Amino acid sequence: MSAPPSRFALVDEAYAALGEAIVDGRLRPGDRLRDVELAAHMGISRTPVREALQKLQRIGLVEVAANRYTRVAALTDRARNDMREYAAHTIASAMRVALPRCTPEELDTALRHVDAMRDAESSKDYVAAVLDLYALVVACSHNIPFQRTLEQTDLVLRRNLEGWQSVTDETRPVLFAHLRTQLAARDANGATWTFLALHGFA
Repeated sequence: MSAPPSRFALVDEAYAALGEAIVDGRLRPGDRLRDVELAAHMGISRTPVREALQKLQRIGLVEVAANRYTRVAALTDRARNDMREYAAHTIASAMRVALPRCTPEELDTALRHVDAMRDAESSKDYVAAVLDLYALVVACSHNIPFQRTLEQTDLVLRRNLEGWQSVTDETRPVLFAHLRTQLAARDANGATWTFLALHGFA
């Protein structure tokens, strides 16, 4: 007979389930989050649910007013803009570290992700391609802080980057062509600058 899951495992399970529900819209901004109801729905005790809600509060997906409410946080323009700035600079930094360390196969995968960014027909597809590239360069970096930061911010990245796109002016095709060439050549400085320029930060 297997041992029951630990409290930490239950917290992680509740955190992932609630976070995914917020990201995919099953839980909407302003929805109340009552630990008793959530615990009953998940078939676990209130303690791991409360701890999961605290973790979600720390990354900005949940807001709490003591003795008043716990609810899904609204996605504000400030949150969107801050996350776009953070994502562009963090992905560029991870790319700079990763490029010298990528295997040829990983580099080919990075180029396919860039092509998916370029060819995306919607913001949703674009964000998915960017985050695929981010996950890849973080893995290629073999840098533990980058890996842990991605684990901790994955949910809020996916939610707050909603609507993100690259620049849309005449420089877009040129920048994507440059990024592809620079990645293939392992030009970390050039790829970093171009990625930032694609998102209006260079």
